[in-house]
Amino acid sequence: MSAAPTTTRVLAAATGPGVPRRGRGTGAVLAAARAAVARRRLQTVIVGVVVLLSAATAVLGVGLLVSSHGPFDDAFATTQGSHATATIRADVPADQVAATATASGLAAAAGPFDLVTAPMDGMFGPPGMEFVIVGREQQQGPVDRLTLSTGAWLSGPGQIVLTRRTSSPRTAVGSEVTISGVKLRVVGIAASVTGTADAWVWPTQTDVLTGDTAARQMLYRFASPGVDDAAVRADLAKATAALPAGAVTGATTYVTVRQSLNRSISAIAPFVVAFALLGIVLSVLITVNVVNGAVVSGFRTIGILKTLGFTPGQVVTVYVVQVLAPALVAAVLGVALGAGLAVPLLAETDDAYGLPGDGAGVPLWVLGLVLVAAPLLVVLSAIGPASRAGRLAANQAISVGRAPRTGRGFRARRALTASPLPRPVALGLGMPLARPSRAVATLVALLLGAITLVFSSGLSASMTEVNVAFTRLDAVPVTVQVMVPDAFGPVMARPGGEPIDPPDAADVAATVAAMPGTARSTLLKEAEVRVAGLSQEVRLNGYTGDASWVGYRIVSGRWYSGADEVVVSSYFLRQTGYAVGDRITMPGGRVVTITAEVINGSDSFTMIGDASLVAKPMMARVEIALTPGTEAAAYTTALQAKYPEETSGVFVEDQTAGDDGETFLIIQALIGTLTLLLSVVAALGVLNTVVLTTRERIHEIGVLKALGMTPRQTRIMVVTSMVGLGLLAGVIAVPLGVALHHAVIPVMGEAASTALPQSAMEVYQLGDLLLLGGAGILLAVLGALLPAGWAARTRVATALRAE
Repeated sequence: MSAAPTTTRVLAAATGPGVPRRGRGTGAVLAAARAAVARRRLQTVIVGVVVLLSAATAVLGVGLLVSSHGPFDDAFATTQGSHATATIRADVPADQVAATATASGLAAAAGPFDLVTAPMDGMFGPPGMEFVIVGREQQQGPVDRLTLSTGAWLSGPGQIVLTRRTSSPRTAVGSEVTISGVKLRVVGIAASVTGTADAWVWPTQTDVLTGDTAARQMLYRFASPGVDDAAVRADLAKATAALPAGAVTGATTYVTVRQSLNRSISAIAPFVVAFALLGIVLSVLITVNVVNGAVVSGFRTIGILKTLGFTPGQVVTVYVVQVLAPALVAAVLGVALGAGLAVPLLAETDDAYGLPGDGAGVPLWVLGLVLVAAPLLVVLSAIGPASRAGRLAANQAISVGRAPRTGRGFRARRALTASPLPRPVALGLGMPLARPSRAVATLVALLLGAITLVFSSGLSASMTEVNVAFTRLDAVPVTVQVMVPDAFGPVMARPGGEPIDPPDAADVAATVAAMPGTARSTLLKEAEVRVAGLSQEVRLNGYTGDASWVGYRIVSGRWYSGADEVVVSSYFLRQTGYAVGDRITMPGGRVVTITAEVINGSDSFTMIGDASLVAKPMMARVEIALTPGTEAAAYTTALQAKYPEETSGVFVEDQTAGDDGETFLIIQALIGTLTLLLSVVAALGVLNTVVLTTRERIHEIGVLKALGMTPRQTRIMVVTSMVGLGLLAGVIAVPLGVALHHAVIPVMGEAASTALPQSAMEVYQLGDLLLLGGAGILLAVLGALLPAGWAARTRVATALRAE
């Protein structure tokens, strides 16, 4: 640990052949910097690893934040998407509807188009499933330019263009579909970025565009559209103010469509950005600490460089270059790592918009930004302490050497050694007092690392609570799926492929109710229906009997109490603009009232009510609660034995044994990965501090060893030097980490367009907080172990010979 070899190498680099004695040039500066990188290998590695991990988290955070809306925004701008799509009653005269296109605040409008909601025979899905069909002549237009992926646009009556979402192999170009008894030939497959329809026909196709569900459609683009759903709906209300009251029966905004398409990534982005910001701050702190330590420990070298003719600017350059070199390499590797980690998250947006694309990935400008910003941040962080080196006079630097001034913290250290504490512990606690600025920087690094651990532990627990609320595993551990004959065609047995006759769902429900271990059970019928004013189908869940126990978390309102009431998912309300208390017109004209908002993990519009609302079920399911002590696995096996899956079309599922949803798995994996990355960064900051402090005090350590200090006591002393800072960091980190958790969780819920259960916020228990308070100590000890081992192994003679 002696500095003599260091000085020799610097002299050799700075006074090599061809280097003039005065006014050293660029070659001498680079040679001195290269020698500094070589001799400070540990600090070089620390800077490199810190920048690598910080760049990776920055790419991940910024990339997800940008990509959560970027693909949609690009497609929306290219196709002149509709800011608001309004469904208007068919009895409102067409010219009166068309007149709304001249309202103030509009940049463009299209329509009115005749619209009908009707089933299409020949489509994949349950019989009677309804689709939104619009009469439209132009593929391109002032609003909502449709993108053809296959075939051609309409050229007259008798033709239909489907969307990629509604098409299937059986409805390829050239096939036929039937609407209201009218056969239409599929001529193309197109896409609307805001999903304004499921299919388009020629405007004069009056034999299709009529009936009880007929309406008119208007598409609007605003000159200054609102940034949230409420603002866009307010703009729409102004544009349609001249229409009769109640003329607008439904509306969809671009905001809700964008949120729907980017739901998963938007939910992930807030906490990744929080991790990225923590990583960037840690990177700056550690870089400052590394360069400051290099300056302090290299006073003698600085003096020699100045004596040899290095200007203050050249000395600053030497120190900046020695951290810039590893930072450049690390930035490249970190950007590549971050881009790789983002791929599985962004892959789900590849085909989300039904438009041609090159696939998901972090935008190139984000990679370039981080690639430039990471080294630049290191340079800016290094300039401050490096300038300190440049300002030192040669004689001052040589005379000061590298030992810390003995007066700093002398009284406090003396009081510690006089205390009843064991001598190695007392000496260790006093070591940081000799370098208060370095101790503060290390404290902040430990604080950020501990905040990360507190935040991530709460985030992980919250995600578990959200998953339970979404899946309802605590209330419904077992379900029984019963195939409905003719819903999707004949039910086929697996072995021979012959049609089978599934049992009646009501009979299965009766069998379940009589099973030992059944506490409660209810029969659920599922269907997909069209609701007036909505362009997307609604998943309707109809329960038989009392279903208030099935585990839906109610955000507001009350559970439904009759056939004319429903509860809807939080996602439904946020995407459609409906509220608790509003009335909805169901297929066939039946009107129901929304009585509650519930939490549901599905990204479909979900409505829950009485089974009498479901006219044509797609699937039947029995939901089961078990008596205390009944094992779900054994119950599932016994019930499945009564209905062999291969011959009955009945599938019994143990919900508790199922995998978590893909989004939750990704989130949990990300939390673990980012927590590990930032914990390593924080521990590296501690490692750098302890190495610098140990090297500065190596002579003192040699004296202590000569006086009888054992290697074990030496190790305790060095580790203890960080324990005090770790304890303080842990105590401060607990409330800050909890506050960060409470700030991020609601943002994630809003980004995912859903309310979250209160249990997702209340995840910290007193015992957990006490353990998390030791996070700072854990990071401090981990960072100090390696240099403590070096100090313990150092020979007395070597230590005493050190400068």
